[in-house]
Amino acid sequence: MKQSILQLELCTCSEYPDTYRTIFKTKHGRVLYLELRITGENYVITDCFYSDRNQSRSGAERYSARPQMLQTINFHKDDLLSVIEDELDKKFYGVQFMRTDQADLPLDQYVKVNSAHMNQKYHFLIMVGEGESYNGIPLCLRTRLKNKLHRSIFLELNYYKDGKGIVSQCYYYDRKYKRKDIKVTPPQLIRCFFPYSREGILDLLNHEICCDFTHMIVTEGIDIDSDMTPLCGAL
Repeated sequence: MKQSILQLELCTCSEYPDTYRTIFKTKHGRVLYLELRITGENYVITDCFYSDRNQSRSGAERYSARPQMLQTINFHKDDLLSVIEDELDKKFYGVQFMRTDQADLPLDQYVKVNSAHMNQKYHFLIMVGEGESYNGIPLCLRTRLKNKLHRSIFLELNYYKDGKGIVSQCYYYDRKYKRKDIKVTPPQLIRCFFPYSREGILDLLNHEICCDFTHMIVTEGIDIDSDMTPLCGAL
């Protein structure tokens, strides 16, 4: 098994000297941006957020998805890898300091370039379509999927009007609750309406249901009511 090395890129565009940045995937498939600064014998984490969340938003909200486990911001250099393993869900076996051209890109571009590099593999969203179509997509789309947190989710989308779709149903079905009629929606899902296009659907799922699909396939003839097996998602 290949051992991961943490690659820290020197960011000379920062107002602070000895500032480094990187993007990596956690053990659970989340894409994380990390920025830190060397101060004497210590590291100080100056920024840290999930770059696979909220990218459809603008301003500070785009970078507001902070890892809840991260509590240690200032620590000795020797503790860098243990802090990342314990609080950022990734085990590295060494550190490599680098100088690259992309390290000085504006934050938006840096995140976009590195995130695209991590998602080079195809990851298909499979939807079961019914009814007439809008924009080449059936007016009703349903699926069962696993997100990057390995939760099983039932999803139904419908065309609404004026080029927009609506989330008709979205809930976990892999856990039993005391009341059988309770349907728990993923807490990250905020939007109810979205552009009814392949790009709009992928953006909704990737940013608000914690997925990483690259393409969408629409099929028919699959009975997802009688078979609870997820059609697509995390392995």
